[in-house]
Amino acid sequence: MGPCSAVAIIPNLDWWNHTNPFPEGPERAFMRYKPSDLWPTSITKDLIPPGCADTKSPDAEYCPYSGYELVKEWVSAHENQGQEPNITTPGHGGVSRHLASVTAYPGLKSWGETSTSTIGYKEAWDLGAFWQYALGQRRSLATPSRPRIAPGFVNGSPLKKPEVRIICVEQYEWSTSYFDLPHHEFTLTHDPWWIPSSVLRSQQKFRGLFSNTTDEIQSHVGQFPTAFTWIDTFSLVDGPSIGAVLAVNTPNESVALVTCSVSAYWKPTTIFLDPKSDMIVHEESSTRANEYDQGQWDLGTPINIAVDWADAMDRNFTDDNGLETTYIQHMMERYNNNSSSPILFSGPGLGEESIPWRISTALGLYLTEALARVQSTFSNATVLCHTSKTDQESVFILGDLNGYHSQWWPQDKSFIDYAHEQGWAELEFAIARYGYGWGFQGKTVKLATAALVLQALIGTVYLGLIISGIWKPSSWATMGEMLIFAINSSPSTVLRTAATPVDKYTWRHTVKIRQLENKRRELVVEGETNVELMPRMGHKHR
Repeated sequence: MGPCSAVAIIPNLDWWNHTNPFPEGPERAFMRYKPSDLWPTSITKDLIPPGCADTKSPDAEYCPYSGYELVKEWVSAHENQGQEPNITTPGHGGVSRHLASVTAYPGLKSWGETSTSTIGYKEAWDLGAFWQYALGQRRSLATPSRPRIAPGFVNGSPLKKPEVRIICVEQYEWSTSYFDLPHHEFTLTHDPWWIPSSVLRSQQKFRGLFSNTTDEIQSHVGQFPTAFTWIDTFSLVDGPSIGAVLAVNTPNESVALVTCSVSAYWKPTTIFLDPKSDMIVHEESSTRANEYDQGQWDLGTPINIAVDWADAMDRNFTDDNGLETTYIQHMMERYNNNSSSPILFSGPGLGEESIPWRISTALGLYLTEALARVQSTFSNATVLCHTSKTDQESVFILGDLNGYHSQWWPQDKSFIDYAHEQGWAELEFAIARYGYGWGFQGKTVKLATAALVLQALIGTVYLGLIISGIWKPSSWATMGEMLIFAINSSPSTVLRTAATPVDKYTWRHTVKIRQLENKRRELVVEGETNVELMPRMGHKHR
């Protein structure tokens, strides 16, 4: 029973639910959106904040192009140091997120496929702001040596994150009539999606790629300015979220037309903040790399991306040389100018990077960060309501914690009732602490506990039967008789002294009873050598 006791009783170092995280009164948080509006499946220009026309606007951090500098810095770090596609992005509340890309089929030279994801900007903002609120208001949840905060919806539905899967293919020859977007399951049974070349011909920056003869293949045009455009895919059957085409110069002085299919999804996720360890919002362990390896893919909810929204990512600007360009064209031109000296991407069995991989990775990082900021504006910041023990409501706007705000909802209603009337999504924060504790978790603990309970049950039943007299040993009338015999018996030389160890052989001795001349009875161990203690002839023994 010793090992079982150790397993069941010794405390474990683990995460334990905080039993009373809000003793000062309940904390209820509401996102000022209806649940159906939080992660829209159709992304159009209507979702762009009004101030995005000005990059210096307070709304700029919520705009589609707000992740440009982050990705451009990664491009530079990757060129110079081989940094892998994993960016730590800063946010409100002093917290950061991971923006990371996973590579599929890395060994193909003319092919580049990546999957990129990150936690939503708004969700991370709310989590960081809630922690700052707990510290500022001296809430009990901030007192454990190492707390963990995990947000979720009261109705049990999961939070979601953007995940973008991009596949790019390099083409050195193309028809003047059409070009193709690659299919994500590019096999003999999955043809590419064909796009009329008129989509590119209509744009001045691409016209030099095509000859005047309709059936002539234009494969070599010398140096050509980098050109980029988004492709509307709404009309394609089972098409991707959006398409992209990039014309880039290659080391052999040719121009490659890189076509990309972009499929974006909202995928369920579980996030948490471990603020005493780091101020990065993490998500539960992801198996995306394993999903790739095993040919499995949980797609989530598809997102349709309109070109008018995506165009906001590709802003016009003047570069350091005074040339007119756009964000994506400038970033890709810098990235691929070094393609003649490709950097080795750190990974098993990977050779030189391909141009499609570079484009897929950089574009995936940029687009994923843009999707992560959809619906993230301060005007719709999450609101937290603290109800004191006297039912007094104090309402805070997460991200603006200088004090609770005056009542801006109808005077005749409580804030909770007003939030429910608006249909806002209600959040709850699960609080855990890291430390030693006991818990009934794991097969080993359950098995050990069952063994201890069974042993205790056997002992209890046996003791009850003996005390009640329902069951008696065959050699004694009662337990009391055996106890009296033991007390009145002379010491045995077989068992020697009380210091003699008790082992398995001790219980193999046979004990008899003898009656003395004064009619007193005592116990005698079989094998006794002391004549005075040996049973005597003519006396009753048993």
